[in-house]
Amino acid sequence: MTLTASPVLPTPRFRPAADLPLWLVTMPTTSPTGARGEQTFAVRALTCTEALTAAITTAHTRPALRHRRGARIDTTDAHATLHH
Repeated sequence: MTLTASPVLPTPRFRPAADLPLWLVTMPTTSPTGARGEQTFAVRALTCTEALTAAITTAHTRPALRHRRGARIDTTDAHATLHH
């Protein structure tokens, strides 16, 4: 009897973004007039900490600031929820 070995493929170190869990990261906002609201970011990340880091980075971009019309965002009060 002959046995042939099949090569063992290495486990990928990085997963494609589409394979990562989807997190919804929400942060409170305050408008220039004092109105309160929140902004939510959909982020693909392996862990909650990575999701928070990515969302906080995105929160400081021009498109995010434009979307909230100049409202200040409180990144210290961010919370992440795993989307199912």
